[in-house]
Amino acid sequence: MTGAEKRRSLEAKRNKIKFVERMFMVSVKKINEEDGVVTLQVTGADSSFVNAIRRVIMQDVLCMAIEDVSIYENDSVMFDELLAHRLGLLPIKSDAKGFKRGDSIKMVLDKEGPCTVYSKDIKSTDPKIEVADNKIPLVKLGKGQKLKMEMKAVMLSGREHVKWQPGVVSFSEDGKGGYEFSVEPNGSLSAKQMLENAVAVLKEKTGEFEKELKKIK
Repeated sequence: MTGAEKRRSLEAKRNKIKFVERMFMVSVKKINEEDGVVTLQVTGADSSFVNAIRRVIMQDVLCMAIEDVSIYENDSVMFDELLAHRLGLLPIKSDAKGFKRGDSIKMVLDKEGPCTVYSKDIKSTDPKIEVADNKIPLVKLGKGQKLKMEMKAVMLSGREHVKWQPGVVSFSEDGKGGYEFSVEPNGSLSAKQMLENAVAVLKEKTGEFEKELKKIK
């Protein structure tokens, strides 16, 4: 190993140690919860660490979203493409436990007018998976009009598309040396699940980093 390679290896190890030290010094306190939005006070961490949590939630935490739609009958005034797009943006409630990236489940919708078709009319073949909000209007059907389709909800993350982001996360300085961390779920996961899953992803990534370090001689 050259002198430059040794220095890079030593610097990488130091960065790993600093990252782990920050994780153990962090203090988190819930200061507010309103309408599903949770605000935390985070102390003992710098902005890079807090932003890492935010980015992992937005990009790497898995959740369900409707991806593939097979429309067998659509007599409504809404084009198939617009209806499929609307379905894709529905938050799908799931625990994520027992599912891995790319796993999918089938959902079905079969209605006849006159009526307004709501998100509650979508039926899942898995009782653990359901639309988070049952009151979202999808389309109106007139007398005799029918809507029949099958769709596939897939477990992916925000790296693939914004519809797989479980919510909105932001942070700001609190003026006391810490940060206010705001988590606003869209219903697919709870705020606690979003944070716990983000920490699990970070642990997995640091574990992979440690394995790579051990290969360096």
